[in-house]
Amino acid sequence: MVPATETVLVVDDEQGILEALADLLREEGYRVLTASHGREALERMAEVKPDLVLTDWMMPVLDGPALIERIQGDPALRHISVLGMSAVDVNGLKRLHPGMEFLQKPFDIRALMKQVRKVLDAHRAREG
Repeated sequence: MVPATETVLVVDDEQGILEALADLLREEGYRVLTASHGREALERMAEVKPDLVLTDWMMPVLDGPALIERIQGDPALRHISVLGMSAVDVNGLKRLHPGMEFLQKPFDIRALMKQVRKVLDAHRAREG
């Protein structure tokens, strides 16, 4: 279990997935925030800067690509790591967005936790 000092913002328009991911991450010791779409995620990030945004790719209001563009374009947010998740072929997404990590839905819980840890460890190494 990790200390509850690392914050993960989970963004997904499917309520069941959102709640399940939040519960799993909390059980692992992460502090978890949730949002149903990208605009709500940006509102959450105005209040609390997470260490990681775990975002679905296809959502209403503001989708994953638009959310990532907003994060990367904002000097106050661009340091935040992003992990995308999608039911579409993530290999294609990786080619379109090199350097970004993706999880293929549906995913194995162990693979999810391993990927979250990998991205957060890389974030910590960059931040020093």
